[in-house]
Order: sequence, then C-alpha cells, then structure tokens
Amino acid sequence: MKIFTSVPSENLYFQETTVEAGNAREGTEMGIINVFDEFEYQSILGFGGAFTESAAYNYAQLTDEQKKLFLERYFSRENGIGYNFGRTHINSCDFSLDVYSYVESGDKELKTFSIERDKKYIIPFIKDAMQYCKDELVLFASPWSPPAFMKDNESVFRGGSLKEEYKECWARYYAKYIKAMAKEGITISAITVQNEPIARQSWESCYYSPDDEREFIEKYLSPVLDDEGLSHIKIIIWDHNKERVYDRTKKIFSSKAVEDRVWAVGHHWYSGNHFDGMRLVHEKFGKVLLSTENCGSINEDPISLAERYGKELCGDFNNFTAGLCDWNLLLSEKGGPFHNRSAGTTAVAGVVFEDKAAGCHAPILYNTETKDLVFTPIYYYIGHFSKFVQRGAVRIATTRYCENIYTVAFKNPDGSIVLVLMSTSHRELPAVVRHNDVCTKLTMQPHSMMTVIL
Repeated sequence: MKIFTSVPSENLYFQETTVEAGNAREGTEMGIINVFDEFEYQSILGFGGAFTESAAYNYAQLTDEQKKLFLERYFSRENGIGYNFGRTHINSCDFSLDVYSYVESGDKELKTFSIERDKKYIIPFIKDAMQYCKDELVLFASPWSPPAFMKDNESVFRGGSLKEEYKECWARYYAKYIKAMAKEGITISAITVQNEPIARQSWESCYYSPDDEREFIEKYLSPVLDDEGLSHIKIIIWDHNKERVYDRTKKIFSSKAVEDRVWAVGHHWYSGNHFDGMRLVHEKFGKVLLSTENCGSINEDPISLAERYGKELCGDFNNFTAGLCDWNLLLSEKGGPFHNRSAGTTAVAGVVFEDKAAGCHAPILYNTETKDLVFTPIYYYIGHFSKFVQRGAVRIATTRYCENIYTVAFKNPDGSIVLVLMSTSHRELPAVVRHNDVCTKLTMQPHSMMTVIL
C-alpha cells in the first residue's frame, strides 16, 4: 500500500512510504476509516485553475527553464499534479492588466470583434499548457461583463444589467469568441452565462436575476449557439456562491427547455461550506456540479489556507462535485497583477465608491523581486487529489470515526482506489483503513494530508 504524506509545518510534501496492507487485525474497532467501493457516485472530470491575463502575464516573465518547471509541476501527472481542467475569461476580468473588450464601443453588429489582445499572453499560455497535459485540457470560459455600451449603467463595473436590445448581440459574442479561439487551436468546451451574477463588484460584473439568466439561455444563448453550429457547447449556470445554489438552480429550471439544455451548475466557496446545497441540486436535478472558482487573500496564512482547501475539496466531492477549477494559476508575491482592486475610488453613474486593495493567493507564486517560483502548501494540498485521481474516476463511499479527519475516496478507471485523508488535529491520530475486510494501521501527523493508494 503506497502512502503520500504532506506536513506543511515541517515543510514535508508528498513523502512516499509503503505500508504492508493488513497490518492490523480484522476485528479492530477503534480508529476505523471504512472504504466501500461497491457504492459508486459521480464521475470525476478533472482538476485545474484559471488562465487569466494576470496569470499569463506572470508566466511570460519566467525564464524558459522556469516555464518548463511550471508546466511540468502543474500539468504532468508524473512530474507534477496532473491538472487537466481550466477556465479563461471572455473580455477582461479583475485579474486582467486593465479593462478591455473584443469590440469597439457601439459596435452592435460585432464587425470589429477580435481576440488579438489575448494573443499576447493568454493564448500562448494555454497552448503551452496543452503540450504538457497528457489528458485533453478541458476548458470553459466565463464573461465578467459585457462591453459598457451594452449595459444599463454604461459601465463594466458595479453590476448593471444587460440591455434588452443587446441580448442577442451578446449571445453572438460568445459564439464569436468560441470560434475565434478554435481558429487558434484552442477548444472551449463550455461557457458559464456570467461570473458571479448577483455580485456588484468594483471590478467587471453584471447582474442577472434568476429570471434574467433563464430567459437569456432560452431566448438568446441556446438558439444562437444552435444557429452558429455550436449546439455541442455546454452551458454552466450560476457560477457563484453555494448558499443559493439550490434556490437559483430551481428557479432557472422552472423552464424545462432550459433544464434540458444546461449541462452543469458552477459554484464558488466565498459564502461558506453549504455542502448540503449541492447535494440537494444533485438529488433534485441530477446535474453535473463544478467548483468553478476558489481563492484566498494573499495576506492569509498559506498553511491555514491550504487546510481550508482540503476541507473544501473533501466536502465538495462528497457532495457530488465532479471537478475543481481553482482561481489564478500564477500570481505575484503581492497577489497580482490586478486592476481596479487597488485602494482608491471608482466612480460609476456619478456615484463614488471607496475600494480596498485585494490581492489573491495562488498555488504557485512568482516573486518579482527574487525571480523565484514559490510552490505554496495550497499546491500540494490540491495535488493530493489531482495527482492521483484520474479523469473518469468515480467517487466511492467512506465512513470516518472522528470529525478531525476528513475523508473522500475514488475508484480510478484502472481499478486503483485513492483515499484522501486530512487531519485538522493538533496531535497525532490513528487511522485504520478498512477495505474489503483488510485493516491497515496508519498514523496521521498533526495538520497533515495523506493520499493512500489501495
């Protein structure tokens, strides 16, 4: 039995050891972690992060040797953590270098549409990643805001809504983007309707009520994709926090046509766990669930943040999530670059807003002063899942004996069983892994992560 252990406080990551299976007697009752592979749940799509312009800009600053290391450590399963899933953005987002769109202001016919901007940083970044990814790199794209002229607040910032007269135009914008990326050799498999559709942020954002999102899919986005020969493109709804994931899905699916057309429900972690909400979506609608964005502040303790990721992933996958797409793949030591998240003011429609600086953490950071790549504990904690759980794996059942050990298990297409364990205890804890009546005793270090291959 192979075991991979990480103990961030000791700067110990992916330490490989071997334990003889069955080293505890079958009748053992205490410290049991049960694994039941006869119970099969959702299929796993993959793991990855976001190819934002900021991440791509940081990548472009690396030396050739650093780029190779970065790509191997993320996208190779043998030499890294096996990322095979990703997200990018339509128009600019908060982690772009500045504000941009693909058309000139007022161009309702989209005659000036061009993704030339993305050819500098984003597209080369994605294409390099594709070369290192053994699996197909599955990509989805999300808009943060339509161009300002299409919105009722005449700004890409602070929410605002899509004007009625631009809804079909905006739907065709998605289609043009997908086709333009395809010409560059990049397949966009799915789109979210809107990033965080009820957020009115100081950066790019656009408000959609449940009725707005349902109507846009039914009357504009789905028909336009069909008309453009893109009926195979999958649609992801919500793409926001979990506290309303069930309510939002229920309201959008009040149209059977929309329910049938939508492939997945995306969720973020910023409002808390709400894992049961995802279970309700699964039980009621049976749709794919995807974690489409998570991150913490650059000012957070990276070890504590890594543990938060571990809790999140265990909770998400135990409640029918099929894939993880983390936020930025690569940020600076200051959590950027970013625009319009800096301390200062933003004026929208005559109203002045005070903004606070808000850099984000990432699994890998680039120190712009020392020119070093920094692999944070987040990288390794995600890797305890992504390196070992293959695309097409199914989650299987586990039980645990105490709340300080988080567990989730998977059965890979090759038949191997992957058990992920995380301890949040301040002391050593026993863990007797029991599978098919074979009991194997392990010891979990304080605040550690462990992947066991059965």
